Amino acid sequence: MKKGLWAIIQRELHRMVKKPIYLVMTIIIPSIIIIFFATFLNQGVPTQMPIAVVDFDNSSTSRMIVRSLDAGQMAKIKYKLPSYENAKTKMQRGEIYAFVVIPRNFEKDVYTSKQPVINFHTEYAHYLASSLIMKEIQTTLTTISIGADLKVRLQKGENEHQAMAQVNPIVNDVHIIANSKLNYALYLTSMMMPGIICLMALMCSVYVIGIELKLGTSRRWLAIGNKSLRISLFGKLIPYTLIFSFMTIISEIVMEKIMGFPNEGSPIIMYLGALFTIAAYQAVGIFIIGILPSMRTALSIAAFYGTMGFTLSGFTYPNYAMLSGVKPFSYLYPLKQYYDIYCNVQINGLPFTQTLMPFVFLLCFWIILPLLSTWNLKKAVVQLNYKRD
Repeated sequence: MKKGLWAIIQRELHRMVKKPIYLVMTIIIPSIIIIFFATFLNQGVPTQMPIAVVDFDNSSTSRMIVRSLDAGQMAKIKYKLPSYENAKTKMQRGEIYAFVVIPRNFEKDVYTSKQPVINFHTEYAHYLASSLIMKEIQTTLTTISIGADLKVRLQKGENEHQAMAQVNPIVNDVHIIANSKLNYALYLTSMMMPGIICLMALMCSVYVIGIELKLGTSRRWLAIGNKSLRISLFGKLIPYTLIFSFMTIISEIVMEKIMGFPNEGSPIIMYLGALFTIAAYQAVGIFIIGILPSMRTALSIAAFYGTMGFTLSGFTYPNYAMLSGVKPFSYLYPLKQYYDIYCNVQINGLPFTQTLMPFVFLLCFWIILPLLSTWNLKKAVVQLNYKRD
């Protein structure tokens, strides 16, 4: 029987080829994830979302508001309804995301400076859609309001420049860094795509070790590794480290070259970050299966831990805004360190010397977690009954 690191690697490669589940975990699911995000979110932001309008005034000004809303990018007026109740029913049925109610005497009140109120109703369970529609409606109404005020002042004989300074005294000059088009896909895909691949690396690590324990082949696995758990673990996981790192790098290339995401820094640093992050998640997998040497239990814990990382890593909810008691737990997730590397390199273009801390944290995962659990994992490996592969 051949022994040593290369023998362990060969044994694992044979298992990967022999059993389809390994191919599914390492190649098929990550490929589906990359294709899904690269095609499903290729528009960047949702557009032409259906809304309704209830126009009680039916004046030239109210009709101009309706045309302006319908001409916008985010919202599309699907219904022009006669009453508030009809619009409310449409929204409750999920046929529209929002509706606007223009009151009676709207045009008259505008030009007599009585500040008419336009009611906007939305369902914030659909947070993204509602936010985008509300922003577009506010922009449209602000523009029309400024135009109406300017028209009144000009009719009163005010100078155009003076009138403009009164209706819009402060002009905003907005500069949006790295996402000037407010591309929602850039925010979501940049972490979700590599994050799910990292989750698969975690689940795969737990599975490939746990299956040895479940089938009783762990003693043979350890014997081939010269009775060294370190050699056995390294030989078993290194093929998956390379495959998942490669898939993560592919996702980064797709985001930059195909989806057009910004890249202000060195791609080599990002590729290195992908390798470190995958290895860190594998260290977490070793820790979980080592502390709980039962494949079913360990897989459940790993799935729970991995999915929580999408919330606590800081890209869906800002890290600085988290409760003080919750914030420290975000550092228990390698995905947070990957997110910091992404922001430092891709967005801000910082050199490697200025983004060292995330790599140091990822290195701590490698060193600390296996030390805390391999003693128990080796005990489980040795005590199980021997069974041939």
